[in-house]
Amino acid sequence: MRFFLYTTLFFLFIQTLSSQDSFSNFEESDHEKAIRAVNDGEILPLNQILNRVSSEFSGRVISINLKDNEKGLFGWVYDIMIIDKNNQVKQLRVDAGTSTILSVKSGGE
Repeated sequence: MRFFLYTTLFFLFIQTLSSQDSFSNFEESDHEKAIRAVNDGEILPLNQILNRVSSEFSGRVISINLKDNEKGLFGWVYDIMIIDKNNQVKQLRVDAGTSTILSVKSGGE
C-alpha cells in the first residue's frame, strides 16, 4: 500500500513539474516582447529614441525603462533618466512609437 501511495505521489510531482515547464515556455519575457514590438513596427528602436532625446537634452543616461500597454498605459512608453552637466536629474517620458517627449520632470518635482 505504501509503495502505491509513494509511486502515485511521485508521478503527481513529476506531472506538476512538467506542466510548469510547459507553461513557462509559453510566457514571453519583457525583453522578448520589446524585440517583437520593434520587429512589428509598434515601437522605434532604442537608438532612435536616444538620438531624439540627445538632440533636445544634454547629459548622461542613467536609467531606461520600457513599459508596455499591458501594464495599464495607453501604449509603449520609455521612462528615461538623465543627469545633465549641472548634475540635475531629469526624468523623461517618451512615446516609444513616435519618439515624442511626453513629459519632463526635473530634480525635486
